[in-house]
Amino acid sequence: MESRKLCFITIGEVNDALISEITSLVEGDVELIHIPFILASEDSEWKKWSNRTLQPFGGIGAGAAGCLLGHRYAWKKLIESNFEFALVLESDAELTNFGRDYFSNVVSQFSILDCNILHLGTHERFTASFSGFKVLNLSLRAIAKEIWERLYLKSKSPKFAERQFPFSTHAYLIKEEAAAFLVSQEVNFVFPVDVMLNSYSQVVMNKIWRCRTPVLIQRDDLVSYTRKLGR
Repeated sequence: MESRKLCFITIGEVNDALISEITSLVEGDVELIHIPFILASEDSEWKKWSNRTLQPFGGIGAGAAGCLLGHRYAWKKLIESNFEFALVLESDAELTNFGRDYFSNVVSQFSILDCNILHLGTHERFTASFSGFKVLNLSLRAIAKEIWERLYLKSKSPKFAERQFPFSTHAYLIKEEAAAFLVSQEVNFVFPVDVMLNSYSQVVMNKIWRCRTPVLIQRDDLVSYTRKLGR
């Protein structure tokens, strides 16, 4: 069977309006695969982990475990669905103005880039990154980087940074080969999925990048299941 290009995989209660809006930005038909938020309490691997006798490290909470399991299920779905790559969306993703202009461009570039995973945003809005407390703790270089990426690069075509995966999994593109590798690894409840992917991104050969100006951003007005159940 011929492999198809792109599918959307949503995790949790993703807004229908967001899905429709993003779909309208992509040429051709897009298949939608929905995955409900997975409760870790119903997973046999999590039960073994949480009930273990010796606990030198506490590991992640039930919410982060459910999030990790949801993403592993999304990767499995991509492998089974005969698509070359997928857009994985969580319920707290939100399209930016830059994303409305360039989402299709980013998808087209990702399909030909020598890149396995492309993070599409950040967990923090531009204004939030410059709160009084954070400004005092940012270096001049970090401040200049934020201004360059969030303001100047908004007037340019999408630019990508290698070896970077921010601490959020609200929106990213992933190729089937990368999904197959991740699924082949034994599930590990020591750290959340975003921390795991961030650590993988530090290795050049893993080819994990991010879009420097956010295409989708993590909403800050919702309390996610992960936070409710414990990260």
